[in-house]
Amino acid sequence: MKSTHSTKSTLAMLAVLAGSVGVLAGCRGDRSDAPPRQFFPNMDDGPKWKPQTGSTFFADKRTMRPAPANAVAFGRTSAVSDDPWNKPWAEQRVALLREGEAEYSGTNGVNADGTPRYIDRIPIEVTPDLIKLGQTKFNVFCATCHGYDGLGKGMVGQAWSYGLPNFHDAKYKDAAQYTGKDGYIFHVARYGVITQGQQKMPGYAHALNEKQAWAVVAYFRTLQESRAVPIGDGAIPESERPALEEKMRQAASATAPAAAPASAPAAPAASTPTNTQGGGK
Repeated sequence: MKSTHSTKSTLAMLAVLAGSVGVLAGCRGDRSDAPPRQFFPNMDDGPKWKPQTGSTFFADKRTMRPAPANAVAFGRTSAVSDDPWNKPWAEQRVALLREGEAEYSGTNGVNADGTPRYIDRIPIEVTPDLIKLGQTKFNVFCATCHGYDGLGKGMVGQAWSYGLPNFHDAKYKDAAQYTGKDGYIFHVARYGVITQGQQKMPGYAHALNEKQAWAVVAYFRTLQESRAVPIGDGAIPESERPALEEKMRQAASATAPAAAPASAPAAPAASTPTNTQGGGK
């Protein structure tokens, strides 16, 4: 009985040893004894193709592959899930398949002279959430130059070599003028302003996608409307009026032109030399 038990123990030990040898064989090629182990080094350390480098795999010798004909950009997380975490990814997924000139460029063709035909009004639904989003983006990207109130008196705007526009000017409200159209404001936010070949304002398409740019337009209009509300018509609660009036006085004093210095008193007229020697002419 002891012999049989010993034989079984020996066989079990040999089996374990054989398995250990197999595992060690799978770890061959390791450069270090420290974990983590690389069981498949060729998959962990695959070749990396960098832009503008050559390739021996493709016939044209290029690592940068051209997109196939008629390919449509598509990606991001699946839009199937309705979970809140997936909402921004689902919106990006829809944006990748975007279509519609008005929504994604703020224009509707071109005029007879070749200039863009800007749309009059924002083409997406304006909601409180959209306005809040516009306020956030405006305060981050626009207020530095244009000021939080849109008067063009931001910290950078005041140091600019020329005066920045006041968003409350009539030309930015009248849709009969191209500068008063929502499509124009959207286009400026995304692509900036070029006057006589000079970039007067940089575009922020790198920071604002289409929805965010329209949100800025919605907040832009909210700023304009807020200044048109009279304080005394009941729209402003009595408890908030004194603080608001004080802010208005401070803003008015900050934007008022500096008073001209008082004129200095006239210098006394120089006395005419008098000939005291007599017979002077």
